Amino acid sequence: MKKKIISTIVCILLITIINSNSTGLNNFNKGDQINLYVESIFDWWPMFHHDLNHSGYSTADTPETNNVKWSYATGDWLYSSPVVSDSKVYIGSDDYKLYCLDANDGTEIWNYTTGDWVDSSPAVSNDKVYVGSLDYKVYCLDANDGTEIWTYTTGDWVYSSPAVCDGKVYIGSFDGKVYCLDSVDGVKIWTYDTRDWVFSSPAVSNDKIYIGSNNGKLYCLDSVDGAEIWTYTTGDWIWSSPAVGDGKVYFGSGDYKVYCLDADDGAKIWTYTTGDWVDSSPAVCDGKVYIGSFDGKVYCLDANNGTELWIYATGDSIDSSPAVCDGKLYIGSFDRRVYCLNSANGSEIWTYNTGNNVRSSPAVCNSKVYIGSLDSKLYCFGEATPDLKCEGSIIETNLEPREKAICNFTIENIGEPNSLLNWEIINWPKDWGTWTFTPLSSTNLTPEDGPVKVNVSVVAPDEKNSDFTGEVKIINKENSSDNCTIQIYLKTPKNKHFYFNFSLLNQLYKHFPNAFPMLRFLFDLL
Repeated sequence: MKKKIISTIVCILLITIINSNSTGLNNFNKGDQINLYVESIFDWWPMFHHDLNHSGYSTADTPETNNVKWSYATGDWLYSSPVVSDSKVYIGSDDYKLYCLDANDGTEIWNYTTGDWVDSSPAVSNDKVYVGSLDYKVYCLDANDGTEIWTYTTGDWVYSSPAVCDGKVYIGSFDGKVYCLDSVDGVKIWTYDTRDWVFSSPAVSNDKIYIGSNNGKLYCLDSVDGAEIWTYTTGDWIWSSPAVGDGKVYFGSGDYKVYCLDADDGAKIWTYTTGDWVDSSPAVCDGKVYIGSFDGKVYCLDANNGTELWIYATGDSIDSSPAVCDGKLYIGSFDRRVYCLNSANGSEIWTYNTGNNVRSSPAVCNSKVYIGSLDSKLYCFGEATPDLKCEGSIIETNLEPREKAICNFTIENIGEPNSLLNWEIINWPKDWGTWTFTPLSSTNLTPEDGPVKVNVSVVAPDEKNSDFTGEVKIINKENSSDNCTIQIYLKTPKNKHFYFNFSLLNQLYKHFPNAFPMLRFLFDLL
């Protein structure tokens, strides 16, 4: 019965999504494969700039800080942009390899070696991953184990990132051609020759392909047979990849401009002039266009008329393409930083210095942000999770004054796999005795150690009729906000013992002998 109910709910969700008129889901074609709708439920980031329309928009939650959950070092620069699907992250490297990593902890699952740099960003569909390389080839690999399924050889470098739709793979090459290949066996279906480099990556919408060329033209082609529908000529090259939304197509050009054209006939709607080349690809959502420029600035424009809404200046050039979600914008810069900005007003939320230029574009999924850097590393940003687990965190004991006791609790490192936790104990009264660790003699604790017993030796103070509290605070030196606090309460019984100064008592007896019976009477009452 439960299976039937769950199946019914899933079917209803799929039907609702397919027929939805929401802005986010209109980014999908009517002919998109059903797996793209399923992916939209989980909001993976399965291709360059998130979806076939290159919206650069996701519904995912995002981290509030620049905490690095993990990083993975490849063998060379990372121009490629990561994609995320089915809890795996894929990225190409200039070490000739395509990598597949666990999206949660960065563990390598597999890698595949091509014949040259992999600057193309992969696309994942139906358990296959597609990517181009500077060895002139387009690759199709098994997404789970990296096994080669097929390759197709073009006439030159392949920087362009593939789009996969309706059983076809669309991609550009430096031989000037746009290719349409069968996604199952790699057989060529059609090509279109722009007669100049094609660095741009294709966007797909309503059975049309939109792609730029180094000759300064944006092309709109029929996705079925590659027939030219229209072209629009700008003042310089188009390396920017177009984004499509609400019947408009947006892109940047080497003539310093951002363009908005009618997606059906290519008529110009508006242009906006920046301070330098625009190789960045725009993100489009909520009636706004977000894009970077080689002038080092991030621009937010009104999607309908191109009116400038806000500008944020980084420290160097930008050709990274922005990702927008959860009220935030993420982008990289040549100033070696990853930026997180408020998407509404452009105010800075956080930055992170990777150590080299950031030309890769971010992918956002499952409360994490992924981006590559020319320091050869893939970074995963996400909220910090507790690394410490304490059991027996409140200890209460009744002790006589000066009486000793041993309090026990356990501590465990439950952080990321293979992480090392450096910790120390603070806020402990000196006259309360000592704390010891058993069986470890070191304060370096790894997840493999499991729960470790901690013994705290305490001595009750002399004061009577009082409660005393001490803290054992264990601080993670790698993350000062991550700690465990053990509170120990000591209680001394009311006036049960009283410690005399006998020399003083002798002096009292010598000078006031008649007072001794009265003192004895008073002591008997205690």
